[in-house]
Amino acid sequence: MFPLQVSPVSVVGGFLLLAVFSTFVANTAAYFVLGDAAELRRAVAPGVATATVMLSAVVLPAYAVIPLALTVDFVAVSLSYELNWRGTAMVTAVHYSLTLILAISVNQTLALYQTAPG
Repeated sequence: MFPLQVSPVSVVGGFLLLAVFSTFVANTAAYFVLGDAAELRRAVAPGVATATVMLSAVVLPAYAVIPLALTVDFVAVSLSYELNWRGTAMVTAVHYSLTLILAISVNQTLALYQTAPG
């Protein structure tokens, strides 16, 4: 099922961590696009949907994950915020961009930490 031996607790913990991270990033993206109309409770659905796709990246090929993530995020943002397709596309694009920037930053920080002496 998974390439590595993992416990169900670590899968649930990883999902919850990804869901919280993605919810805050979705709220930040919505706040950037919509201003004060963005509410944290509306960002939960896109956050959970994106976290589900992130966990599926373990078993899906890379070329399938990105279109799937964008499609799922677009649908979740559209249903949560009740925006037209342009507003939904803007929030989705900002959410995806912020997620990439933060993920690359965390990855590089951890890589730098691993090379520290001592």
